[in-house]
Amino acid sequence: MRNRIAPILNLVEYEDKLKPLTNRRPVASLPFACRYRLVDFPFSSLYNAEAESAALFISGSGHSLYDHMRSGSTWGLDSLAGGGVFTHFQVKLKADQSTESKHDRFYYEDHYNYVTRARADYVVMMGSAFLSNIQIESLIHFHEDKDSQVTVVYKKVNRDELSSDTVYSALDLGDEEDCNISGVTAISDVQEERFNLNMETMILSKKTFLDYLYRAKQADMDINVNNFIKFSLESGCSVYGYEYTGYLKVIEDIKSYYDANMDMLDEDNFNSLFYRADPVRTRSKNSAPTYYGQTAMIENAQFANDCEVYGTVKDSLIFRKVKIAENAHIEDSIIMQDSCIEEGAYLKHVILDKHVYVKKGVRLEGTAENPIVIAKDGVIYAEGEVKEE
Repeated sequence: MRNRIAPILNLVEYEDKLKPLTNRRPVASLPFACRYRLVDFPFSSLYNAEAESAALFISGSGHSLYDHMRSGSTWGLDSLAGGGVFTHFQVKLKADQSTESKHDRFYYEDHYNYVTRARADYVVMMGSAFLSNIQIESLIHFHEDKDSQVTVVYKKVNRDELSSDTVYSALDLGDEEDCNISGVTAISDVQEERFNLNMETMILSKKTFLDYLYRAKQADMDINVNNFIKFSLESGCSVYGYEYTGYLKVIEDIKSYYDANMDMLDEDNFNSLFYRADPVRTRSKNSAPTYYGQTAMIENAQFANDCEVYGTVKDSLIFRKVKIAENAHIEDSIIMQDSCIEEGAYLKHVILDKHVYVKKGVRLEGTAENPIVIAKDGVIYAEGEVKEE
């Protein structure tokens, strides 16, 4: 399998409805389930398919992404023979109409140079907003068995599994049994309550990719899965849908991010995402185990390492190096790395980003539909004042 795929991760994803969590990080860098990042899931799929390199196209700051992935060694992307993680920023420059046209050239050239230099038969495109654990090897086998030119991953979902104003699309399957795709429809235009969600992950031959790339440059089109599908159908290419049946959550707003994390407190959901045939890998951070004091009371919660817990934690996810004082109460909440909760604080339906300090006696209570989010480095006082850097 090694060297057969040239992966392109399109990490320019819809982040406005995830603020303030995405103020300083892309969607791909969002922390998840106490010790992971969303980008770990596509990276792990590539690792399990023995990919030796990956090209990342991002916008905005990539600092948190670089800090997490480093050389890519965790996912086997640091091979001396053609391996590596190649990151590009031109996507944002291309979208800026005031930018000189030379940036458009770099946008297409970066795709061209990566794919033509890769020792691969296929190009795989994917992102990080569709939280899932896709087996790329199975996808390749399906693609080859169908003798398909383009294969797109989808999952059957109900309308209420996505936000009311979702920007994503559904795939029209002309023949459900044969799985051939006849078109793409915006979910806002879909009449059925259950439909085939386009997971914006696809595989195609290197030649088909380069044919589209030439056309995209001529027409000034973005390089994304939806445009590929439309181009392929117009060109008479065979386009098939590969059904994914594992856990899926589309991370498109604060509520979906909150729900996805809370889903991990359910054993069936956790096992469906993490204990499929292929493991999920993340960068290791070795430190002391979590300490639970005599006054700690824990019920259905997940903890990362290096925490100190003396209070009550119920139905919550606690990331690394969090300190929870005696008589503090945390329920239905997500507490990220290096946060500190002082005595008598009460948090319910709350998301604390990294390095948040909750002072003594603070009470914050949101709802499952609208959790309270405190941005990174915030300090919360009992009087209700919140200071953010």
